[in-house]
This record gives sequence, C-alpha cells and structure tokens, in this order.
Amino acid sequence: MLLLGSREDNAHIGYIESRCPRCNAAGMMPVYLGKRKVTFATLVALPVAEQMYLECLKCQTKLGVSAEQEPELRRRLVSTEQLANLASGASRLNEQRDTPANFRTAYQVLQVDSSAEPEVVQAAFKRLALKYHPDTSTEPQAAERMREILEANAILSDEAKRRDYDRSIGIERQEPVVRPPAMRADDV
Repeated sequence: MLLLGSREDNAHIGYIESRCPRCNAAGMMPVYLGKRKVTFATLVALPVAEQMYLECLKCQTKLGVSAEQEPELRRRLVSTEQLANLASGASRLNEQRDTPANFRTAYQVLQVDSSAEPEVVQAAFKRLALKYHPDTSTEPQAAERMREILEANAILSDEAKRRDYDRSIGIERQEPVVRPPAMRADDV
C-alpha cells in the first residue's frame, strides 16, 4: 500500500480548572483529544495515535496528558454548558450568589459581545427597548424583559460599573495600546 499522508484531528472535550506551568496563569483550560490518522492509497484513514492535551488560554501552551493522568482529568472535566453556568453563576448582575438556572449575563441580555464599544451597547439597548417596552410590546414577559434590559444597560453604559462587572464574571481587559498617528511616505 502507498502511504498518502497523515493528519491530526483535534476534538474539544471540555474544560478543567488548572494552572499553566509555563506562564503560571490559573483558570479554566480547554481540553482536547488529538487523534493522528494516516491515509493510504485505498483512501482509508486509520487511527494510529491518540493524545489528550490541555491548552493554556493565556500563552497557548499545549500540555500533554499522560495515560495515568487521564482518568483523573476525565473525572474533573467540565462541559461547555457547565462552564457557562459556572461563569454566569459568579454574579447575577452583582447580586446574590444563588442564581437561577436561566441566568444570562448583561452582555447576553443586550445581545452584544463582551468587547462591544459603548456606542454598540447603546444601539442594542435602544433596539431592545423599542421591541420590549411594555406599552408597545404584545409579549407576555415584556415588563420582565424590559427590567432586565434596563438593568444590563445601567451596568454596561457606566465605565466603572462595567469594569467591576467584567471582573465579577471573570473578564479581564487589557489596557488599550495607544499608537502614534499614522504617517504617509510624503510626510517623512
């Protein structure tokens, strides 16, 4: 048989709370199962090796898991849904620790990304306020949704409150890089 090549398939299988030995960052690390396959001339891909590994989200270091460590890692493994529940359970828009199962972050309430600019947050607030205002909406839960929208906007539109809220749900922001104004070749 003629060997045509090999490839590696990486399947995300969950998360684990750990500390990176390279950069010493602590937190949730994604866990992958890497499978090496070879393809022969008959176009059959056969698995030849399998390795579980962790990836540090800060420095992107990949850490192999030995066969002895694998059962313990699988026992401690957290699914994507469980991780989302843990993250959202950290704070109910800065309220009590006992959160309902259907809790959403302020970003999810306003349907914006956590890195959204203030203008985007305000545009999303206006769009949702028009849609869910109790005087104009026919939705049965419009008043409750409007309260959520107002609460989320109050947090995300105030820079200090947003910074504190982000910290409470585990988002760490880097200070923006200030770059000098661009120059044209003619200006040099």
